[in-house]
Amino acid sequence: MSSTESFHYQHIEELPGLVISAATLTEFHFQPHYHLDYHIGLVTQGSQHQKVQHRTLDLVPGEVCLMPPGEVHDGFGRNRTTRHLKTFRVPAELMQTALFDSQEREINLQLAPSILDQPTHNSAFLQLAQVLDPSQHASQLHKDTLWTNALSNLLFAAEKKPLTEEIVGLTKRQMQNIRNYCEANLSSKIPLNNLAQLCGLTRFQFIRRFQKQTGLAPHAWLMRLRLERACAQLANPNGAITDIANDVGFYDQSHFNRAFKQAFGVAPSSYRS
Repeated sequence: MSSTESFHYQHIEELPGLVISAATLTEFHFQPHYHLDYHIGLVTQGSQHQKVQHRTLDLVPGEVCLMPPGEVHDGFGRNRTTRHLKTFRVPAELMQTALFDSQEREINLQLAPSILDQPTHNSAFLQLAQVLDPSQHASQLHKDTLWTNALSNLLFAAEKKPLTEEIVGLTKRQMQNIRNYCEANLSSKIPLNNLAQLCGLTRFQFIRRFQKQTGLAPHAWLMRLRLERACAQLANPNGAITDIANDVGFYDQSHFNRAFKQAFGVAPSSYRS
């Protein structure tokens, strides 16, 4: 491997066993091999070609490659062009959890090596990789929402099973239960599991119905609730901004300042004055 080529591996603590790799390759070829986990691959530049089951899958930007466990395949570029790869190594246990979330299929997963030419899936996994980067300081609710949506929607597409369930919103009682729970726990981390359980839904069902009802992803709705509560507390000139940030669920002052300014155009201190 030349000095211009590189591999980087990130182990995701919140999702045990999940590993995201990023590689920049020009001459490096993957010899025939197989994995014990599911691999979801993307390229952001160049192209990656894989021989599997006596055929070649060509992966280009905007697509997603799904490689189930046990499938022998290789990986190579062409014409010595540089390619940037991003791969999600997903343990079978996490795949089974995604199936349970959807409750739309059998638990026994039957998937074949495939290329999905659907840019929405590609962008979903690129966005997921970004928010799982520790430097982004994304909330756990945001991470869980993107992970559940990206993986469940990919499985629907890979199995080529259309969504037959009409997407309906949440009831007024369900929304009120969510509002009450979030208000009571605003200073704490609010897990996606808890919100789904309040509604008697799986995580995937909850996300779809919540977005249908509100027009916002759960993490975006919760972020706005935190900021609205911060505005109310900033009306008290004696309250320390650091205390207000903590009270509404921000554990990092700079993150609170950035989020507040993005929402209201000014820093919290300017809003108060």
